[in-house]
Amino acid sequence: MEGTCGSSDQLPGGHDHPNNMLHPKLGQALRVAYYHALVFGLLGTTLQLRGQSRLIRVEKVSWMYLAYSLLISGCLLLDVYFMVPRAILDGYITHNIVLQWNFFVSLGLRLAAIVSSYGLVWLKRRRLVKLYADSLQLWRSHRRILKRMVAQHALEELQLSLKNLFWRKTFVLYVTLLCSIVIQYQLLSVINRQSLTALTARLSQFVHVLATKMCFYALLLLLEHQFRAVHLALGALQRRKGGKKKAHDLRRIAAMHWDTYELARRFFDMYDVVNAMLFANMFVSTMNILYHAVQYSNQTIQSNAGSSLFGSGLIVFNFWGTLMLMGLLDSVVRSCNDLGQTLRQFSDLRQISKELQIELELFARQLQRNRLVYKICGIVELNNSACLSYIGSILSHVIILMQFDLRRRQET
Repeated sequence: MEGTCGSSDQLPGGHDHPNNMLHPKLGQALRVAYYHALVFGLLGTTLQLRGQSRLIRVEKVSWMYLAYSLLISGCLLLDVYFMVPRAILDGYITHNIVLQWNFFVSLGLRLAAIVSSYGLVWLKRRRLVKLYADSLQLWRSHRRILKRMVAQHALEELQLSLKNLFWRKTFVLYVTLLCSIVIQYQLLSVINRQSLTALTARLSQFVHVLATKMCFYALLLLLEHQFRAVHLALGALQRRKGGKKKAHDLRRIAAMHWDTYELARRFFDMYDVVNAMLFANMFVSTMNILYHAVQYSNQTIQSNAGSSLFGSGLIVFNFWGTLMLMGLLDSVVRSCNDLGQTLRQFSDLRQISKELQIELELFARQLQRNRLVYKICGIVELNNSACLSYIGSILSHVIILMQFDLRRRQET
């Protein structure tokens, strides 16, 4: 390692400490996401743990870790050599041009996801390290006002709810992976060393996509925590009796919201292409799963009770995971932008000092001019309506493929 950036904080999941405001259970959940990213080399650098106080230190760019990342990416790209053997092409997709195209499109998108995620690590590694350090600095600089203004039980309730969200998402991801493994194994036309090697190579890329989803979900959880903490701090300030230091505290709350907003924009901008590839893979995978379900239902692909059970589970949990990710992303955006209603509650106060009134107006103007929006490659905005359009588009594409498949059968 080449030293540290000098940014340190209490490790998520550490023991009780006067300056530790992160609940240990949420810290453990975030640590799981961190180790997923660490194992697959998806980080710009590592986090070093020091001493019994369990401090986080962001390492400078580590060439050893970058070499490890290069090795992992090389192995994932080498999987392509094993994923297109005769054992696969001689299987159930041989006589179905739609399934063949689905296979190669899915393979191409997974390769694009690998190149984009590791390209970010290699080409923007110093910016990533700075982003990690700035994130820790943001937590350190604003935790005092949260500790002073927000009740401990309110923060614990918020963090435990986010912890439950994370573990539900993790459960859904791994059940989806389990169902996919079973279905992929049952679809093998022959069981031999070559086909099992191809299956293992294919599943390794599935796990890479899973790790990318875990990282994105953990990032959204951290942003959700900060934005909702701003809501809690504003609510506590509005309920507090007496006008002493209210304007000063409101100014600090506005600064915390601004810093978190800027951090969210930086994260979204830096991971734009990576997340775009992630959503594209999710789109094609869902469409592929539904089209396979159609093939099972019309007996084009032979099935039994076990394959029907795991196939149904794959459909349910795949949609569930997609809706959870979309829902959390929309929640982060709304938590950032919907502070206006909380600010309006200050108008109910009988006496507002002139200084506090000025700070309220400045904060409201800040919210109006800087609204958080998440767009894929700056084109498609993701929100609740986009989620419904996403699902509708998948179903439309599946119907088109079914019609193409029906016409092909009639011609045959």
